[in-house]
Amino acid sequence: MPTPTFYRLPDERRALLVREAIQEFAERPYAEASLSQIARRTGIAKGSFYQYFEDKLDLYRFLLIEEAPRLKQAFLAEKQPAGQGFWERLETIIERGMAFLVEHPRLARLTAAAADPGATPEVRGLHKAICEAGLKELRDLLSEGIASGAIAKTVELDVATRLVSSVIGPGLTDVILAELGAELHEVLASDSLRKRLGPARRRRLAREAIDFIRGGLGAVTEAPRATPPHPRGKNR
Repeated sequence: MPTPTFYRLPDERRALLVREAIQEFAERPYAEASLSQIARRTGIAKGSFYQYFEDKLDLYRFLLIEEAPRLKQAFLAEKQPAGQGFWERLETIIERGMAFLVEHPRLARLTAAAADPGATPEVRGLHKAICEAGLKELRDLLSEGIASGAIAKTVELDVATRLVSSVIGPGLTDVILAELGAELHEVLASDSLRKRLGPARRRRLAREAIDFIRGGLGAVTEAPRATPPHPRGKNR
């Protein structure tokens, strides 16, 4: 993680370094990303990077584990109305999560690259850490829902956390990609595709996700089988 020297940089200098590092890792797989390129873009001597970070992986870890989550949390908090009930709050979080993909594609690409099966074991480990942190946040939120009475107290919290995570994570992503008729890498690379995930569509998808989570699939009672007619002239 960053050294104290990094945090002593002037704010503008530190922000420039972070911005260009995000750009570099968003444009290229981790193995191809270059500290030399970041140094060139920022005008910071490559040797100076080792005063701020241990190595390239240390910088990448900071971006994934600290910077990207911090920026996303700030983005989510921007339009989180006060006084929302539990389900309204969760719906807003889901909608803003989709909006984050639209408005911050570089950060979305940065995180998606860590999930690449071809990534190095160290990078895959970072992705696992991100997922576990996200599960913890969701678990805490669902725990609040149970405490407030919005969710039944009989719910098994750990199971519910992973099921809800699947719905609003991979499940919702699949729905979005199916509606847009594109793959994730195409959406992350295309402004026009992301614009199709506009506010109205995001709100509808968030509402449908909430309805599904609240009600589940539901159960349909089978209609009773019709009794076949008895042959004419025969008694029962």
